[in-house]
Amino acid sequence: MQWPGSYCDTRQSCCYPETGKPDEDFGIHGLWPNYNDGTYPSSCDRSNSFDESKISDLLSRLEKDWPTLACPSGDGIKFWGHEWSKHGTCSESLLDQYSYFQKALDLKAKANLLQALQTAGIYYSYAFSSLICFI
Repeated sequence: MQWPGSYCDTRQSCCYPETGKPDEDFGIHGLWPNYNDGTYPSSCDRSNSFDESKISDLLSRLEKDWPTLACPSGDGIKFWGHEWSKHGTCSESLLDQYSYFQKALDLKAKANLLQALQTAGIYYSYAFSSLICFI
C-alpha cells in the first residue's frame, strides 16, 4: 500500500494520473508473492505476457485503487503490465492474470487501512510534525 501524497512529496518523478489526483486514501502499489525468509521471486514466466483485455472489467477499479504515480503518467496499463510481469507471473500457479488483479483489489477493500488507522485515532494531515514528539 502507498499513500499518494507522501509518495509524490518524496519523489521528484511523481505525476498524478490523467484521471486526476487520487483520493486521499491508500492505494495499491503491488501484490508480491514472498518466500518464508522475506525475499521474493520476480519475473517468473516471461512467456505469460500481460493482456489488458483480460482485466477490462477491472479497469475503473484499478484506476481508482491502483493508480500509477510514475512519470510520464499514463492510464496505468504500462504500470499494471510491469506488476504482472514482475510479480503476478510468480503467483500464476494460484492466480491467473484476472485473479491476480482481483485479489489485490479485494485485499485492499478488506483491509481498509485508512479506516483502521482512523478507528485507532490516527488521521492524515498535510501539516509537518516533529518526529521527536513521537519518540
